[in-house]
Amino acid sequence: MKVTVTARHMDITDVLKEYALDKAERLGKFYDHLRKIEIILDSDGEKRYTAEIIASAVRGQVLVCHSVDTSATAALDTVMDKMERQLTKFKEKLRGKHANGSDRKKFPRRRETELAAGDSFGDLWW
Repeated sequence: MKVTVTARHMDITDVLKEYALDKAERLGKFYDHLRKIEIILDSDGEKRYTAEIIASAVRGQVLVCHSVDTSATAALDTVMDKMERQLTKFKEKLRGKHANGSDRKKFPRRRETELAAGDSFGDLWW
């Protein structure tokens, strides 16, 4: 997973960049198939910081979250929580689509020996 951290209208410190990278690495446990995560931090100059995360998953899926707060770390924490929720919902949605095929397991196909009429072995169910 490739993680990039960029800043607009502000200088990013090494501590803040490492904090963002550590938080982004934790997103991998919510969904394994993330290809790229882009974190964008922005400041409007009046003590308001914006954090944005753009996560690219397999098959071209893109998840985006925004957050505005009074400090950069608070905005980053909030946007990470939002992304965790989005990834969890996305993973449940994918599992729900594939879980519909599990009905076949409830009603297995009959074997050829069970379908044979008049065969004494096919009439037994053990």
